[in-house]
Amino acid sequence: MTTEAGLEADALARGRLRIVITTIVINIVAVALLTLAPWSDWKTGLALNLVDNFILLRAVVKHRDSVLARFIVFGLAVGFTELAADAWLVDYTKTLDYSVGGGPMLWRSPFWMPLAWEIVAVQFGYVGLWLWDRYGWWGLAGIGLLGAINIPYYEEMARRIHWWQYDNCRMLSHTPYYIILGDFGIAILLAVMAKHFSRGNWTTALQAGLASGVGIFIFYAIAYTLTDSLVPR
Repeated sequence: MTTEAGLEADALARGRLRIVITTIVINIVAVALLTLAPWSDWKTGLALNLVDNFILLRAVVKHRDSVLARFIVFGLAVGFTELAADAWLVDYTKTLDYSVGGGPMLWRSPFWMPLAWEIVAVQFGYVGLWLWDRYGWWGLAGIGLLGAINIPYYEEMARRIHWWQYDNCRMLSHTPYYIILGDFGIAILLAVMAKHFSRGNWTTALQAGLASGVGIFIFYAIAYTLTDSLVPR
């Protein structure tokens, strides 16, 4: 029975990984296609995140997947806590501008932004955990590198599809250096936190999400200081 249960758990984990990777592929392709849509605005951002959540929630219900459900709780906690980092980038650094997308706002962010960070947290938390378990510290470094590439990809495309844009900072094309540097650390943080709660309960998932949201603020603040504050432009 133990062997049979173990095989079922392995199959569920493989299916969970496929689901998460599916959302990554969908997002990459959808964002690229939206560059061809001059009418894109906040509504396309909301729609894409609703599609991602439908896919994740369908898997939770279909497979009774409590692990994936905890990842969603983790992601939502990350998303709402991260609003403080957004507000700091908008009001203090004055480098982030959401006005191009229009739509309702939640504090200083588009109201759908917590869902966007939820999806990022689920994707990088789960894939990062898988890479870490499989390849050790190299896997953890790998998810950091993926974070420094994949998340800035959305940052770069966001300007073209009218979601948000950056200004008044050092940038590679339209993506700030501090975002690239910060996302490296953030992706690793999400994987580390995922390991903390993946075998825990709802409370540990919530706590890990809140801590990660604070961590996002810290990583961006450190990265901004290193790339834009310490060195005069």
